[in-house]
Amino acid sequence: MINRINILLLLTFVVLVQACGQKEKQTSSGLKYTLLREGDGEAIKDSSFMVLNMTYKDNNDSVWMTTAEKGIPAVVPKNDSVWAASDGSIEQIFNDLRIGDSVTFEIATADFFANSVKSPVPPMVDKEGTLTFNIGVADAMNQEEFMAWREDMMKKQQQKMEAEAEEQLEADKKTIEEYLAENNIEAQSTESGLYYVITEEGTGESPQDGDMVEVAYAGHVLDGAYFDTSIESVAKEQDMYNENRPGGYVPYAFPLGRGRVIRGWDEGVALLKKGSKATLYVPSGMAYGPRKRSDVITENSILVFDVELVDFTPAGEKK
Repeated sequence: MINRINILLLLTFVVLVQACGQKEKQTSSGLKYTLLREGDGEAIKDSSFMVLNMTYKDNNDSVWMTTAEKGIPAVVPKNDSVWAASDGSIEQIFNDLRIGDSVTFEIATADFFANSVKSPVPPMVDKEGTLTFNIGVADAMNQEEFMAWREDMMKKQQQKMEAEAEEQLEADKKTIEEYLAENNIEAQSTESGLYYVITEEGTGESPQDGDMVEVAYAGHVLDGAYFDTSIESVAKEQDMYNENRPGGYVPYAFPLGRGRVIRGWDEGVALLKKGSKATLYVPSGMAYGPRKRSDVITENSILVFDVELVDFTPAGEKK
């Protein structure tokens, strides 16, 4: 019994100590905030770049942004005079902070957009809602330090993206190879990870970079769901026919190797001759990567295209 009382007293003491460390504050324009932790760092000079760890969410607990997930802090250039005059802006809170401070505050969504974002509340956002911010000041940098930091962060992000892309490519290649094996499909592959099957040989030369190519196609994801086609019969078979399709159902024309299409197309079409038909198995990194394009093409989707190089015109020539 005595031990339980001692534990309860200790817990009560900890809560009281924590509560005593918190301070309710208010900006000159009346925006209230709570200082959760008072840092022992120095005051931040005007024109410095504030390094902030930040999370904010709405009243439905939907997180709008968190630097923890991105792995990169938010960097905000401090402007004493402008911020001081920005009544109702969260930047007035930033103006009061020192290195090491941690704060939390709540602000009406409408006030946040009006005074901080300075734009109307988006149509899909609840105008009557609130946003809760949690911010910690990690550091402050001068101009020279910021430029060096930004360059370092860009390098790290590039390295991270390249590592993730390589990891995703290996996963995609494994998935494609398993699919090909399960369906008894013999395919060739390129060094970049594109798999392809020439189903009908064409004649003559292959197109070169810059040539205007005309390609008939039908595209679907690896599980079979179609998302687009330039072939009318396929559109009708897949119940995706649109009589108002812009340009109608005709081969798609584009300059090869100029980045006008996904990389899997630029590389795959270059392997064909006039009249060739092929199936291209495109890893997500050679298509749309982590971007969601539609309900069918989700993040990191492997795409499959049945294509025919109908014709091509060498660069500089008119058809």
